[in-house]
Amino acid sequence: MFNKPISQLTEDDLQSLIDNKERESSILEYKQEISGTDHEKKEISKDVSAMANTEGGYLVIGIKEASGQADAIIGTPKTIGKQPVEAWIENVLIANVRPKIAITPKVITLASSSDRVVIVLHIPQSPKRPHMVIAEGRNAYYARHNYQANYADEHEVRSMFLESKSLGDEMKSFLISRNLNDPLSDNFAITPLSKRLSKSLREMRELPDNFNGNPFILFAACPRYLEERVDIASSDLRDWLNLKNQVNLFELNIDFLNHNKVVSVDSIRSVQEVQSEKGTDKLLYNYVELFRNGYIEGGISSEIMWSHEKLGLMFQLAYFTAALWLFMKFIRDLYEHIEYLEEINLTIAIVDVENVVLHGFGKKDEKTTWAQPYNMFHFDNLPICKQKNVKIERSFIASDLNDENIEKIVKEVSKRVSNAFGESISKCFDDSGNFDVNQIRGFRNVY
Repeated sequence: MFNKPISQLTEDDLQSLIDNKERESSILEYKQEISGTDHEKKEISKDVSAMANTEGGYLVIGIKEASGQADAIIGTPKTIGKQPVEAWIENVLIANVRPKIAITPKVITLASSSDRVVIVLHIPQSPKRPHMVIAEGRNAYYARHNYQANYADEHEVRSMFLESKSLGDEMKSFLISRNLNDPLSDNFAITPLSKRLSKSLREMRELPDNFNGNPFILFAACPRYLEERVDIASSDLRDWLNLKNQVNLFELNIDFLNHNKVVSVDSIRSVQEVQSEKGTDKLLYNYVELFRNGYIEGGISSEIMWSHEKLGLMFQLAYFTAALWLFMKFIRDLYEHIEYLEEINLTIAIVDVENVVLHGFGKKDEKTTWAQPYNMFHFDNLPICKQKNVKIERSFIASDLNDENIEKIVKEVSKRVSNAFGESISKCFDDSGNFDVNQIRGFRNVY
């Protein structure tokens, strides 16, 4: 129906529905307008949940239909009470549908009237189906039958639960294939690129003689609903990725995808390599890899692993936190670009860090800074990791990844990492929860 993402829709696209007399179908429904009644709350909840429970579709609010065909663009009031109509719709779905359905309405203001808009909702088939409507004190499941939202029967509901479980199992199987399931495994987080990354550290840093590990850090974001959703070889994607050569963090443009982008069978990757001083081979410094199914993987090692003559190998907490922050901002933008709005599983794998010392602390308050391990008078109580591998997981809804939620996730993960080294808090943040930007001015190129 629409040959473009809904974020790019214009009034001309709506007019084409009228000109083509586009009919309502199992994946398309029109509503003339909404005013905020309790009946409309239930109807929108039914329509959206039924599409999510069946094969997905589009709900277009502000188009009049005649005998099931698009007839005229009339729009709907742009506000309901004091709320923008799109916020009203989002709040209705939050209040009345379980589990939550992630939808970003597209608002098209009409040229003929700035007070009226058309709302286009794209509802993908949900990997978390079935979704229940709890409006008016009655809990019920709905599905699309004969172009309408009707009660789902017992067989349909059972099938939805089984399909949803299968999708979750598919995601778990994919993560297992990337060795991200068991942190006790000798192959934990070993992938073709992370394996190269782990071996580069030994040549780029002078490791203690008694240290046998190959430490690296891997970030992985996996959609719960895996399908081929990214055209990795398209020029449009490459152009978009080139816009991410730097990512803005704290008003600083920091290098991110500023290296050669290479397409393989299943992925496109940006890889930073450095020349080996011991031979002709190139050493892997960091990478970001995007797969056709929407899985994103990033790896770093030497950037945040430093050697100290007395303390041995050290893990730079502030650099790690900045790297995760950049990764989170990138995946937020990428999933928005490909219009994936559903659940994401985030895995952080920190590999081979037993006996590594934590450092990279910032200001404690305006007058003092946290003591670095190498500035301590004695080394009896150093922040040392006591486990070989650390695995941290988070799940979130892609459409919820605003700057505030990204910061919350980053702070939680940074604290968890600090806990693994015996610290109760993340000392790259001050007592007020602020990150000292001066800590990362030596981290990659900053513009």
